Order: sequence, then structure tokens, then C-alpha cells
Amino acid sequence: MSETPPLRALGGRTEYHYDHPDASVLETFANPCPDAPWVVSLLCSEFTSLCPVTGQPDYGHLRIDYVPGPRCVESKSLKLYLMGYRNQGTFHEACVNSIADHLAAKLAPRYLRVFGDFNPRGGIAIKPLAVRAAPDLSPEEQARCSALLTQAESCGRTAKT
Repeated sequence: MSETPPLRALGGRTEYHYDHPDASVLETFANPCPDAPWVVSLLCSEFTSLCPVTGQPDYGHLRIDYVPGPRCVESKSLKLYLMGYRNQGTFHEACVNSIADHLAAKLAPRYLRVFGDFNPRGGIAIKPLAVRAAPDLSPEEQARCSALLTQAESCGRTAKT
């Protein structure tokens, strides 16, 4: 297993930035089980951003699921990154795709899914889904990854009941 580089977000004094999402705050560590496919599920139940037109706050839940490649994301750094959207005016669709792009660039996952479940705006709930896959992902591996993510989602529902 590779050595973990120093993680800046853990411990010490934390600086919070709410004005823009900065992917450079995302920290990673080596995949602890690189020889087996497995899933990381991250749930953010208090995601906020601003409507880019009205400036009104938007609230929602994010679910990030990925089959790791060489790296995994450190959760506090992810929290700090997601907090950067708090005062960012952006449409939900752009927000979810930006998060997927930043995570895919940092982690090089085999398969990544970011789902936004936003509270209704004007009576319409917006639920964007962004999927990223490794460029060399075969159709068979994609099917296995998709099945793993479905299992992880199912386990999450079972654990809550």
C-alpha cells in the first residue's frame, strides 16, 4: 500500500471559503484496496449554493459514489470544497457536472456518479446526475461498476431503516 501524503485539511486551524469552489483543496490518499472493485459513497445532506439569476439560496442533497482508481478523496477536504459553492451562483446542472469533473480529475476513478437532489425551485425539483468513467473502461467493467453502485445505494437504504 502506498504511503499517505500529509493531509492539510485534517487537524490544525481550518480556513473556510464560501465564495468559490476551489478544486485545489481536494486532498487524496492511496486506494487501500486497489486490486478489488469496491465503492465509496459520500452523502452531503446540507449542500447549498445560490441561484445565479435571483441570488436566492438553493438547498439540496448530494450523493457521490465512485469505484476508486488509484486515489480516494479525503472527506474533510471534500467538505471544504463543497462549502465553496455556498455563495456561488450556479445552476444545479452545472454544479453537479463541475463536482464530477473536479473529482474525476483528482481521483481518476474507474467509475463516478454525482447525483444532486435539490429542493423544489418554483415548484420543480431538479435532480441532475453526472457520470464519469475511466477512458479505458470496457462495457463489461462498466456494467460491474454500475452494479456495485446499485448495491451500495441499496445498502444505504437498508442501513437507514
